[in-house]
Amino acid sequence: MLCGPAFAAPEIPSCYVANQLGSPTAAQRALFLMIDQTTVLDDKLVSELGRHLQGLLRPGTTFRVYSFSAYAQGRYLQQRAAGTLEAPLVDQSLRDATAVKTLKNFDACLKSQYAYGTKLVAESVREALQGSSEALARSDVLASIAAVSQAVRDTAAQQKTVLIVSDMLENSSISSFYSQERMRQIDAAQELRKVEKANVRADFGGASVYVMGAGIVPEPKGARSAAASYRSPQSIEALRTFWDGFFERSNATLVGFGAPALLTPIR
Repeated sequence: MLCGPAFAAPEIPSCYVANQLGSPTAAQRALFLMIDQTTVLDDKLVSELGRHLQGLLRPGTTFRVYSFSAYAQGRYLQQRAAGTLEAPLVDQSLRDATAVKTLKNFDACLKSQYAYGTKLVAESVREALQGSSEALARSDVLASIAAVSQAVRDTAAQQKTVLIVSDMLENSSISSFYSQERMRQIDAAQELRKVEKANVRADFGGASVYVMGAGIVPEPKGARSAAASYRSPQSIEALRTFWDGFFERSNATLVGFGAPALLTPIR
């Protein structure tokens, strides 16, 4: 379902290798950011996303940024950025055994690497958000999330965080969470059975999942009032219940479900 180029990870050059300090230890944290291009965020949510990312992109973190929409619309799942922000050399015995010039070059390299990596993420997120449109009719949320789960499962990081920026409203051959261009109140158990029947499988390897943007519904064309995009508390709760069940079956924990703002701190 996910072709090779989408998983290709042109890693940021290693400062450890460049300064002949041996192989870097595996990153302790891994961040997987997924942006649904059928979901248009307002300025407040864009700023909120930036704040979350600022706290997540720390030294010792590997990251991947994806965008997705629907395969039928040419907005297939693609990886937009990938890299590792290496942790500093904190072992004092190793620092004492390393030439001063090498240490200076290494520390300077880490600063440049961090600046480049965070800029890479910011630019890829900005491009993905700028390509978002409410006009995209289909949304393969389930298939895209399941495909990315392979990379999440296979990462060696101890702490795996998945941040999904999406309305989380499936609209595909599997099921549609819409009715007459409006969000409908789904039966979570029934929808989970549809997923099972469609043989959609995912394994996140014990990751923590956070969602922001859930339930964002644009006003239908010709709507005369904001009531057309109203989302009842019951509809949002049913949506959360469905995704909670999906991630539980997929070896992951849905920690935060922002509908649309994510109020749960990402740890």
